Amino acid sequence: MQEEVAPIALYPDGLVAQILAAATFPEQIVQADRWMQAHPDLKDEALARAVDQQPWDPSVKALTAFPAVIGNMDKNLSWTSSLSDAYYNQQNDVMDAVQAMRRRAQQAGNLKTTPQQSVGVLDSTITVVPNDADTIYVPAYDRRARVC
Repeated sequence: MQEEVAPIALYPDGLVAQILAAATFPEQIVQADRWMQAHPDLKDEALARAVDQQPWDPSVKALTAFPAVIGNMDKNLSWTSSLSDAYYNQQNDVMDAVQAMRRRAQQAGNLKTTPQQSVGVLDSTITVVPNDADTIYVPAYDRRARVC
């Protein structure tokens, strides 16, 4: 399970939720990524208006604000499908795996509050939220490297 969540475990909570939901629509992920590649000139509000006209699930539409994320999901469809299957069939296990990876990363000093995001602990749940609700930073890390 940790292999499926490793690429996204340290992302902000809201983005993780959108990725998990969107992963259940792999054909729409492919369509959205290809559509975005065909419309590289669209940004911000113009992008949002154009995407809103598409027939995709709201989670897929939301990911168009993160071209690198949706591009990665398209280029790694086997991983996207594995993530989808895991989330659909074992939602609690997926969330537990995210928390386990976050705990390991936090203990290793690789998950902490930065100017871009706040890392908190509520009960035993580690949360990652953007400091600016209008700007979500997607952390870049080599998932093959040991961040945890």
